[in-house]
Amino acid sequence: MKTHPNILRCAALLCSIVCLTQSFMMAKAAETYTVADVKTGDVICFGTPDEASGFDGKWLVLDPSKTNTGADGMFLTTLNLVGSADGSTLLFREIGDVSVSFSDRGEAFAAEHPGVTDYRGSDLQLWCAAFPEKYLSDAETLALLPTYLSDEAIVIPGFSIPLPGATNGTVDFDPAPEVLDGDQIFILSVKEATNESYGFADNRSRVAFFKGTEGGYFLRSPHIPTFPLDVGFVFSFGAVMDYPVNAKSLYEMSTYARPACNLDSSKITNLEALATVDGRTIWRASFEGGEANETSYDLSLPVVGEVMDLAGMVRTAFIVVVVVLVLLLALIVRGIVRLVRKKKA
Repeated sequence: MKTHPNILRCAALLCSIVCLTQSFMMAKAAETYTVADVKTGDVICFGTPDEASGFDGKWLVLDPSKTNTGADGMFLTTLNLVGSADGSTLLFREIGDVSVSFSDRGEAFAAEHPGVTDYRGSDLQLWCAAFPEKYLSDAETLALLPTYLSDEAIVIPGFSIPLPGATNGTVDFDPAPEVLDGDQIFILSVKEATNESYGFADNRSRVAFFKGTEGGYFLRSPHIPTFPLDVGFVFSFGAVMDYPVNAKSLYEMSTYARPACNLDSSKITNLEALATVDGRTIWRASFEGGEANETSYDLSLPVVGEVMDLAGMVRTAFIVVVVVLVLLLALIVRGIVRLVRKKKA
């Protein structure tokens, strides 16, 4: 019995379709990613970009498997800085026209207004609380884990030379009990911003940009009472020190926020690899209970150039001043000795 040629053609066509379908399914399976593929230093995109405020929807992965409390999840901070709704700077707390210097550190104002350096109730904490409603969808907001955390006291290297208010050459911060009390969006602490396991190994790694220009951003850690109006701060060149809550000081600069969050990674339903730049993957995330994320994100990563070593500059200047003083003292002693000898002669 002969098989009709058309039947053979149909069978061959059907076989080809099955093979192509299997190949397509295998290719799609190869492109399927999970949260296990995300690593520290990667960027996850979610949220609605807003050109005015500078929020671009790009979040830097600090820990891909644990929150900042050690629970399961992800710990993220925005890759770039965010300003107010109209793009202007943000303050930790508005306290009016009060300026801080080495000679007047704001002791009188702090005594009359206790709690100035508390993150709880600060302008920046209120701004963070309103962040999800402004920039995140309902599904994205539901994926944020409420965070409960107390910060311990921490001492970090400063200029390594004694200065007024920093006699040990260090920068010292007080503990902050229950500083995060169910917060979904918050700012980093000094301990987090200096944690090498999060990728913050040096000043360069902490530099962040506001619309393409390096800017400074506040941390939630209060300085010890030697500077009672200061909190932790990352300067535009990446150094972690302290700075007045209202940004009024001898060294004034633009101040913004770098929001952070803990993410329930089990609510991520899809991860799409948008690009890989210098070994870092940029992902686009979709979340449980929401539509697929098809938002277009800027896939560029900031390029950090040379950064200023302020601590090194201060130490060098200190050494130069000491040497000059020693030379002047030697010249003065020499002059006195000559004068005494001349009188005896």
